[in-house]
Amino acid sequence: MKSGSNDLMTIDALALASGMTVRTLRSHASRGLLPSPIMQGRVGYYNGSHLARLTFIKEMQSAGFSLSSIEQILAGVPDDAGEAMLHIIRGLLAPWDAEPTTTYTPEQILSLFGASATLESLTEFGDLVGAEFDPDGNVTVTAPGLLTAAAEAVKVGLTPQGVAAAGEVVVNSAREVAACFVQLFRDSVWSQFVEAGMPEEDWNRITGIHARLQPLAVQAFLSAFQGAMTQEVSSALSEELGSGAHDVVQRLLRADLGARN
Repeated sequence: MKSGSNDLMTIDALALASGMTVRTLRSHASRGLLPSPIMQGRVGYYNGSHLARLTFIKEMQSAGFSLSSIEQILAGVPDDAGEAMLHIIRGLLAPWDAEPTTTYTPEQILSLFGASATLESLTEFGDLVGAEFDPDGNVTVTAPGLLTAAAEAVKVGLTPQGVAAAGEVVVNSAREVAACFVQLFRDSVWSQFVEAGMPEEDWNRITGIHARLQPLAVQAFLSAFQGAMTQEVSSALSEELGSGAHDVVQRLLRADLGARN
């Protein structure tokens, strides 16, 4: 392993510099998150590359990434990756930061979904929002935005079971779209970058292209969804109202426009 800095540290000094405990460092090392120390005799020392990696792990955890996700990300990163390279990798992930996890009490969950909701009726959303329950009944979710949307849908009168089923369709569709755009980036940009030896002068260009993927993907997905929703509503109204469907759609559109203004 190459040294990323001439300053070598014992594990105690590394723990102090990183703001972590020695126990946490040993845990990270056992998971492969922290590379092996530089051995001098029987003593292991750590350098700036180790500290940069620990800083990266802390930043990723603060952004909502689990240790398992961070482990997958770092699996392909050289052990001697310094602060600059890890900063660039962090930049590649920045546009796609996961939502920060949020913890709710049972009372907050019920308040979120409205007076008619019960905890039993809301178990449908557990897997959808990545819910984890503690012994006190509090629930931590990894997708609070999705939970809020589900709650609003239930409040307007949609059934929890139906909302959960629709949410699963949305999540699966989003994953499919995400996989498509990521593969497009890998085929169109990343593979050529790797074949060229990943030149340092191209890193900023790569991160710039990658950063543009999120707004492009969101714009494309939203535009397609709006068009599809209009077609589905029109089709449903035609089935329900027959020849009067067109007039109803126009009235709905005018009412929506008036509400926005």
